[in-house]
Amino acid sequence: MSEWNPLKEINNFSKDVNSLLEKSPFSMFYGQGTPRVDIYQTEDDVILKAELPGVAKDDLDVFVDDEFIKLSGETRKSSEINDEHIYKTERYFGTFSRTIPLPVEVKSEEARAEYRDGILSITVPKSEAAKRKGRKINID
Repeated sequence: MSEWNPLKEINNFSKDVNSLLEKSPFSMFYGQGTPRVDIYQTEDDVILKAELPGVAKDDLDVFVDDEFIKLSGETRKSSEINDEHIYKTERYFGTFSRTIPLPVEVKSEEARAEYRDGILSITVPKSEAAKRKGRKINID
């Protein structure tokens, strides 16, 4: 029997809610302004990649905790666009914020971030406790 992991339960619940909202009739309003992310892990690191097209690096804030990453910032509307001349607008402008639970505990003080071509990449080393979970056993 595996040990109960509340972070894993929260992450699974979050996935279920996101899936439900994406399939709902209101999906066109869901997620506006929140960056889409991919999270994966290697043996030593947890890696998050977020889509942030049109967001300037100076308009981004990243906060890394041992159990989550919080992304916030602002997508600014171009000053050359005059509202009275708009024919159609679908892009989101304004502030956004998203807190993403991590699959394992990490060393937040060693986090690194890089922003290139509208993709924010954050790499955070796993804590020693997270690396040691589980072990191979011999079969008698």
